[in-house]
Amino acid sequence: MNTRTLFTTRWARPAARGPRATDRRRSARASLLCGAVAFVAASAGLAVALETVRPEWRDPEFGHRVKRLARVNEPVVLVVGTSRTQNAIAPAAMGGGTRAFNFGQSASTPLKHLLALRRVLDAGAPPAAVVVELFPPGLAVNGPADGEFRDRVARLSAGDFRHLAPYLTAPGDLRGDWLRARAAPWLAQRQVLMSHWAPNWQPWDRRIDFQWDTLDPHGFQPIAGVSPEHRERAWAHARREYRDAVIGFHPGAESSRAVRDLVAVCRERSVPVAFFVPPISPAFRESFAPGVLGAAEAHLLKLAGELGVPVFPAPRDTTEDEFMDGHHMLRHGAERYSRWVADTHLTPWLTGLGVTR
Repeated sequence: MNTRTLFTTRWARPAARGPRATDRRRSARASLLCGAVAFVAASAGLAVALETVRPEWRDPEFGHRVKRLARVNEPVVLVVGTSRTQNAIAPAAMGGGTRAFNFGQSASTPLKHLLALRRVLDAGAPPAAVVVELFPPGLAVNGPADGEFRDRVARLSAGDFRHLAPYLTAPGDLRGDWLRARAAPWLAQRQVLMSHWAPNWQPWDRRIDFQWDTLDPHGFQPIAGVSPEHRERAWAHARREYRDAVIGFHPGAESSRAVRDLVAVCRERSVPVAFFVPPISPAFRESFAPGVLGAAEAHLLKLAGELGVPVFPAPRDTTEDEFMDGHHMLRHGAERYSRWVADTHLTPWLTGLGVTR
């Protein structure tokens, strides 16, 4: 092979392939750019949806309930509370034409009760009356709102910060966490989105689709029954959750403040408000040290008296078989309790106020 042939073989041919290689690199860069643009657009679209038309993808317990509430098309007695409310208030069992809606949310606190009410009002669904669960030991919750919402910051909306501002000590820090969650919504909301779109792709203990699949049209989330093993695990969890509460009660200033502000919001809107103490089982009551529940209940009654708000007390004839873990009711217990609280307290209160039920 002469020098000319060698040059042509070793150098000319690669040069001929150069434009094609350049084209492939350009195509790859264009594909990456298009993919990045599509991802950013999809993330922005999801972030907007979380704030507007899909609140259930942001905060499923709130979002699914507020959408069910919108279908009622008339003012209701809004029952705000914790998971105890979710499982204990069965509006369909109340009878007598009482139009109630269960707006319980798990791990709620007095400040979260207030936020739930403000969110419902922001959604354009003013209630005919409001009944608020106040579990007396829960009034010991204290401290700034920052800690209450930090582990669930992705569930907040932009408007929630306006409502929470007076209770935050470092609003910039919490808002920074929220902005980071909104910048990466697919990551921040992955558990909620997967539970909506592909629940079977997740381990059973990561799925949260039960939060909306078990809801009835009135927001009630019944517990039909549990095995002895499940009951024992639930009791163990309850003992851990209330480990400190059973040994003493110290009123929380922030809890009292949130309760006072909730009552003020209702009165600004001319919405009647009452408190109710959720039922607990005899064994759960006995798990508290002597005097602890009495001190907590006395604090609640004092606070309610100062505010001029009626309190619907818990019944004392509940039985162990009506509860899963001593403070979350099973369906049959919830239906009996709901009829009792409606007949004994709710209906007479509404009738006395002249509120259409």
